Amino acid sequence: MSDQQGFPEPFGDGGGSGDGSGGPDDPNKARRGIRGRTIAIIVLAVAVVVLVVVVTSLVFAQGTKISPTASPIVTPTAPSTTTSPTPTSTSTSGGNVAMCTVDDLSVTLGTFDGTAGSEYVPITFTNTSSSPCELHGFPGVSFVGKGNGTQLGAAADWATSKPIVQNTLQPNSVVVANLQIAFAGNYDSAECQPLAADGLRVYPPHSTRSVFVKASNLTACQNSAVHLLTVTTPVAPQ
Repeated sequence: MSDQQGFPEPFGDGGGSGDGSGGPDDPNKARRGIRGRTIAIIVLAVAVVVLVVVVTSLVFAQGTKISPTASPIVTPTAPSTTTSPTPTSTSTSGGNVAMCTVDDLSVTLGTFDGTAGSEYVPITFTNTSSSPCELHGFPGVSFVGKGNGTQLGAAADWATSKPIVQNTLQPNSVVVANLQIAFAGNYDSAECQPLAADGLRVYPPHSTRSVFVKASNLTACQNSAVHLLTVTTPVAPQ
């Protein structure tokens, strides 16, 4: 009876040859497998590193791209203009200037100019104060006489078809209103009741105070139904 027991032979390529080349316990074969796996891991790691470097480079290049610089917008500067000095003559009012009063003004008569049936004379208003003042509209005018300032006849009519000018009188500036005086001799004496006048009472526009302006050779009609006086223009620069 044999002492050998029926153990199976080791599994192998060639039935268990003893040259160390085919069994599962072959150390050379195990080393070759480990080496292959190590090389594959290294290659994969290198590929990952290269990919990371490429992606990082692209991102950096995109982030540092230089945007074009916009050209600055230059606004043209208007050339400087020379401001003219304020004229001393009258000008259109644009601010809050006080109305001229009798105390601010000198009122005089200009040169008489006669025509058929009437004569014309400018009434001149001069700002004698040290400040500008406003004067616009029609003055009030009437004959006065009897040596005591009594009004003779009707006050002057206004030719309101003429436009009113807003005037600011600087010191020493002048505006003029033109007055037409019809001759008393144009009317029947009984109707007119003529009387020599001492001069004219003049109310500056918008004033309740008057100025007496002496004048000779004026004849008034005492009848207030007869109108000899007409202010033909509002005050305006000459």
